[in-house]
Amino acid sequence: MAGVSENRWRSIVLGTVNSLERRLVGALVLIAISIGALQVFSQYSAREVSNRSLDVQTAAEDMQHAQQLGELVGEFRIAGNARLSRLSTDDQGTLLTDIAIQIGEQLNALRLSGMPLYRIGPDMAAFDDLDRQVDAIMAVPREPARLEGVIQRNVMLADLASAIAMTAAERRDAAQAQLDRAVTDWQLTVSAAGAVTVVLVILILFDLLANILPALRRMHGMLRRLADGDLDFEVEKFRLRELEDLSRPLEIFRRNAQAVQNLALTDPSTGMPNRRAFLERTGARLADAAAKGGPRHLLMLVDVDRFKHVNDDFGHAAGDRVVKLIGERMTETLGPGALVARLGGDEFALCLPLDGEADGSAVASRLVAAIRPPFDLGTYAIAVTISVGTVEAAPADAVAIEELLHRADLALYAAKNGGRNRALGFAPELEEDRELDRALERDLARALLGGQLRMVYQPILPLHEADPEVEALIRWEHPELGDISPARFIPAAERSGLMVQLGNWIIERTLSDLTRWPGIALSINLSPLQLQQDGFVPFLLDRCRHHAISPRRVILEVTESLSIENNSRALLTLELLRNAGFRIALDDFGTGYSSLSMLKTFKFDRLKIDRSLIDDLASDSSAQAVFEAAVTMALRIGAQVVAEGISDEKLIAPVLAAGCTHLQGFHCSRPIEADAVAAHFKIREVAAGDPASGQVPGTLAA
Repeated sequence: MAGVSENRWRSIVLGTVNSLERRLVGALVLIAISIGALQVFSQYSAREVSNRSLDVQTAAEDMQHAQQLGELVGEFRIAGNARLSRLSTDDQGTLLTDIAIQIGEQLNALRLSGMPLYRIGPDMAAFDDLDRQVDAIMAVPREPARLEGVIQRNVMLADLASAIAMTAAERRDAAQAQLDRAVTDWQLTVSAAGAVTVVLVILILFDLLANILPALRRMHGMLRRLADGDLDFEVEKFRLRELEDLSRPLEIFRRNAQAVQNLALTDPSTGMPNRRAFLERTGARLADAAAKGGPRHLLMLVDVDRFKHVNDDFGHAAGDRVVKLIGERMTETLGPGALVARLGGDEFALCLPLDGEADGSAVASRLVAAIRPPFDLGTYAIAVTISVGTVEAAPADAVAIEELLHRADLALYAAKNGGRNRALGFAPELEEDRELDRALERDLARALLGGQLRMVYQPILPLHEADPEVEALIRWEHPELGDISPARFIPAAERSGLMVQLGNWIIERTLSDLTRWPGIALSINLSPLQLQQDGFVPFLLDRCRHHAISPRRVILEVTESLSIENNSRALLTLELLRNAGFRIALDDFGTGYSSLSMLKTFKFDRLKIDRSLIDDLASDSSAQAVFEAAVTMALRIGAQVVAEGISDEKLIAPVLAAGCTHLQGFHCSRPIEADAVAAHFKIREVAAGDPASGQVPGTLAA
């Protein structure tokens, strides 16, 4: 019984010590009443602060929706103006409709949050029938009289969006003011109760000064930090039950507010900073460096090369995992001082200070090398490469962050066009190159229809008894820029979406020419995009039937950059083409994308050794050894070997000694026009259906 009684008293003592109310009740009834009032007021104020905090959160979300509404209205006007100025096609209607739907979604979100949009004015009805505005914009080219009304309504929409944003800002400011008043009221309540307590009972002054008031001050400080928007701290846990009860909802509120803030500044898939966070933090870094004379900064834009293959072959979940691992490896490589952000998809932005004489290009090259080792995903590993564009920002530079990113993007664009898997720094001439590429993309469609494109044919010399061959090469004579290299306009065709149309034109034109040259085989270069095209195999077979060309007379060349070992669709397409009778050649073998697994994955009929392995054969024994090894490997798997780039007589002997089956190059023959092919091979050119050709239109020659 004595033990039970002792435990009971211990429990009562601990309960009194840990309770503000019991401590004061134990001193004086009057103090107990005062402290009880303090408790009531504190709880009421806490709820008021919590309610006002929720109001601030709701108002902030309304402000965000209003800003997004303004941005969407701006995009709607830009897209509409593009249509009105006839800079776009009828497909612009789809874009306008999508933007109109997003505008409606933002308005609905504002209405659901309780924002009184009806107070903006009667003109709010202009948002209710945006589909009519879209129809009016699309109809202006046919009905010019509607132009003025469309423009006026677009201006009205922009004004309304601005008014909504202003209203949302006012609501947010009002909610913030109410929260501040609630906090202030709470402070006054606590201070008054504490003062009454000190006056009423001197006996508990020490307790108030040593324990209660410091706890309240700490709570007050946390409330002030929360009111000021500071969320980077953890709400303290208190021994006093009343304060602990208050700290828990405050901590929940802080975590929720921090989650909302992080959501706006963090990429959800990787947890890395997003574009907005990168712009804000990088801008702050550059401003601080300019104000304090800090170090130079290196900005980099990074793009994962051919990342679409990773998603296609391994799935989007694996792709997301690889993106996260890439971000972690870049952070590890560059150190804690680097800011690494994900802009979206497989694009990253980086910013890091450059100390002393540090070379930005060396840092970027080190980053490229660091990404090359495969990433371990457990059951398999994935190897990727990156392309990097860099720009340096000195403290004295007054260049906006967006302009710096634009320059880095130009350098990235040049790095990808230059072969990928590399880093390139910004140079002023890149602006001119980018403009030229855009002009090529714009003019290529007209070139297809305007007769600016033509085909030439470079003979391929067989070293043993075999049919003569030619490789089809496309040429573009631009009316203003002159002859454009295929290495320049083929990537432009791939970027602009014209590659399939251009490839179909090449196939149709070359097969038509081939009907005139009996007994000659034809090599055609294929783009990776053509192998991804739906219906490409039936299309090619149909054109061969139409021109009465046997598939055995056609050799289809693909480059090593295709990476068919990781592209199941391309591999299937090549298998179907080979089964249909076409011969498949691997072009540019040895240019840096070589993979022995490709030769195991697919049985190529022919390997074309790139000229980079041939140029030094006559003078470099190491080059001779590498070349002979490549030829021997090709012959061992049963493939023919074409030595490209034979530009000099002295290259003939080592090529013959290595065992090549075909030669191609300027020393053998330069590309010739279609009308000169028959004379070059000393054959009689025939018309389609000529009995001498051994072919009948509409049938497939044996």
